[in-house]
Amino acid sequence: MWSEEENEVYQAILRVFELGKNRAMELFNEAHSSQYTRFSDLPPHGLQRGDLALRLKGSIFTELVDLQYQLRDVEIRVYGDTALATYILEYSGVVINSYTFEGRKLNVSARCTTLLKREGGRWIIEHEHFSRLENPTF
Repeated sequence: MWSEEENEVYQAILRVFELGKNRAMELFNEAHSSQYTRFSDLPPHGLQRGDLALRLKGSIFTELVDLQYQLRDVEIRVYGDTALATYILEYSGVVINSYTFEGRKLNVSARCTTLLKREGGRWIIEHEHFSRLENPTF
């Protein structure tokens, strides 16, 4: 179905989700470019850059309990040392209010675009754009 390079890109994206889910934040951060940027489906909605972008992305993994995720309709294009992946991300979990210890179930579907670059023989994330879909599909 996919070339070896396309599969490497897909595995790099999945690895980031697994690193976040397992709270391996040092490796999670290393899987992103030092120039990492993102548009999030969660506030704040402006362009996020560098350390702030990574902290905000990482907070999703640290604030959600029982995180489940799925990527579907994945399309990957490789252009030399650059790759573009588009997909629908579905994720769910329980958001815990640290003051009241009450939980709220979260189900989200988002359209995603991820730009990766090959650096030092591995794929790292350069930019991401998440746009939430109004009706989660799972």
